Amino acid sequence: MIRIVLFGACGRMGRMSAEELLNHSDLTLVCGVEHPEHPEIGQTIGGAIVIADGESLPESDVWVDFSLAGPAIMHARRAAEENKPLLLAVTGFSPAEEEEVEWLARLCPILAAPNLSAGMGAMEYIAAAATRLLPESFDAVISETHHRTKKDAPSGTAKRLSERMARFGPKPEIFSIRAGMAVGEHRVQFIGQDEELILIHRAWSRRAFSSGIPRAVRFLFGRSAGLYTLEDIYELD
Repeated sequence: MIRIVLFGACGRMGRMSAEELLNHSDLTLVCGVEHPEHPEIGQTIGGAIVIADGESLPESDVWVDFSLAGPAIMHARRAAEENKPLLLAVTGFSPAEEEEVEWLARLCPILAAPNLSAGMGAMEYIAAAATRLLPESFDAVISETHHRTKKDAPSGTAKRLSERMARFGPKPEIFSIRAGMAVGEHRVQFIGQDEELILIHRAWSRRAFSSGIPRAVRFLFGRSAGLYTLEDIYELD
C-alpha cells in the first residue's frame, strides 16, 4: 500500500485527485493539507483528514502537490529535507524557483508534471520522438489555448513540451490563447516544405488532469533522487 499526502487537497484538482485515489486499492490518502485559514481544516476528503500546512504529517510514502507556486517551493524544500518523493503538479514558478526545484531534486525524487493527464504524458513522449526523427528542415511550433482566467502564459505544460523537444532540435516557439472557458488544448505542428505533422491534445474535462496520478505515484515510489518528467515515466516505467 502506497501512502499519500495531498497538498492543496480542497482545491478543484485536489478534490478530483482524492476521488481518483479511491479507485485504486494499492493507493491510500493518509491526509490532505491546506493553508491554515482554510475553512475545511479538520474535515475529511477522500476518507482522510485535512490538516493545516505546517503541522506534523503522518507517515507516508509519496507527497502529491496541487497547491500554488509559493507554498509548493516550501513543500519541495521539506521533501528534500526528509528525502520524500514529491509529485509536483504546480505551475507558475519563476525562473529562480524552477532552478531551486532542479537543485532540490538532487536530494529527493521530484516528478515535475504541470499536466498529469494520461494523454499529455503520451504526447510529451511522442513530440520528443518526432523532433528526433524528423529532418532538420521541419519547423516545430507549439500553440496552447486555455480559459481566459488562467494566469500563466505560456502554460507550464507548453513550456515543458518545448523543453523536452529542445533536447533533439531547436526550441519551438510557443503561442498562447486565453479565451472563453476552454479547459485546455495543446497543439504541436511540425511543418516541412511539402508536408505537415500535427499532434493535438484536448482536455474535455479537468478530470483528465487527475487521470495520470496513480501511475505517477507508483513511478515515484522507491525512486532515487532526481528531477523527472512524464516522459521519464514512459521511458523508465
